[in-house]
Amino acid sequence: MRDEVRARLRVAGFELVQLEAPIDPRSKVRPDVVAWAADNSGELVPWAVVEIKSGQFKTPELALPALARSRDLLGTTDHYAVVNGQWFKADRSVRSLEPVDGPTPPQHGPRGLLVDEGLATSLLLKSLWRHVDGERAHGAQVDNFFPAADLTAEPDVAGIETADGFVPVRSDVLWQARRRALIEFASNTGKGEALASDPVIARAMADLAGPPIAGTVLDPFCGTGSFLWAVMDRALRHDAPVEFVGVEVNDGLASLAGTIGRTAPLLTTIVSGDAFEVELPLADLVLAAPPLGMRLREPRVLLDGSTTTDMTVAAVDLALQQLRPGGRAVLHVAAGFTFQRAAEQYRQYLAEQLRVAALIGLPGGAVPGTGVRSVLLVIERREPGETFVAQLGEDWETQLASGGAALTAALAHIDGDRTGGGRGYH
Repeated sequence: MRDEVRARLRVAGFELVQLEAPIDPRSKVRPDVVAWAADNSGELVPWAVVEIKSGQFKTPELALPALARSRDLLGTTDHYAVVNGQWFKADRSVRSLEPVDGPTPPQHGPRGLLVDEGLATSLLLKSLWRHVDGERAHGAQVDNFFPAADLTAEPDVAGIETADGFVPVRSDVLWQARRRALIEFASNTGKGEALASDPVIARAMADLAGPPIAGTVLDPFCGTGSFLWAVMDRALRHDAPVEFVGVEVNDGLASLAGTIGRTAPLLTTIVSGDAFEVELPLADLVLAAPPLGMRLREPRVLLDGSTTTDMTVAAVDLALQQLRPGGRAVLHVAAGFTFQRAAEQYRQYLAEQLRVAALIGLPGGAVPGTGVRSVLLVIERREPGETFVAQLGEDWETQLASGGAALTAALAHIDGDRTGGGRGYH
């Protein structure tokens, strides 16, 4: 019956029709059918909802509560019940139903510009899985990341090719949706847990990058590129030339980040390789969250002339060596870096030779999939100065959100000389 209802809606002029679509992450409500159409501003919006009932004792009034919930959540205009093949349309208040021959054509036409990021992500995911199913049906051994490559082809008009046809999408919404869809797709294909950094951490690190975002942005341990994309979102708000470079040792993650990068609105290069072995560019901004609990195969010579095989210490040093004068590194590392005796000499060198601008301690849980305590470090290649120090508790996500107390105070301290001053937060 759902396929018949879908066909009737398409004949009436609805080009995008969803079956049992999740309409709100906080709600379990899933309308049987949602049809999308243009509103009076030309945006694609959920226009009609259909609830389907079948059986000897089913009446159209049974559909009214579900239709009213969908209206309240979606803001839909037309509401229908289809009972044993007969169509009924609800009145404006969704309190009664009258029999009709079928759905009313959309008032402003079917074609609109999609601006709903959640729907765009859902459509992209369906496209990816449809591709996988098609390849597998022909006996192909489909690599888990390979289908994502289909999203790198840029059409003349930004949009998504669905089973029902092409849906135009606002370019910034499409960029966000591609990122979400690709990472969610990879996460669901068994390629590992926690493929992306915590979004609160990523956004906070992008904010701590400071004004303005310009030049070269480097992440030598980029994973799926979470930090790069968060900084890119900020960079897009300013008209400045910015180049993004990521390096990732895991071939699968590098492939995924590269696919996202090829659809990015700003120039992006993703390199598959070991950051300690490949040639890295000098950068104006370095962001990184190096792997936890690992050691290098060979000792690395640090800026102070000492050597280490500790991954965290070596990664911090690598980031600082790639900074141009005046550049900034924003790093998310294990808390042990701040107190372990093995790194004491190196920490002293940093305090005396560079500006350790901020040290923000985080409780366990800020690193996805672990209970390890961690810190956000902000270090600049400029004259030493006072350090902003804070230890956050269980409300760390609120503290680091845009406008959060800790983040606001940290930025006032770090960029106070450029933004009007500020005092440390302890």
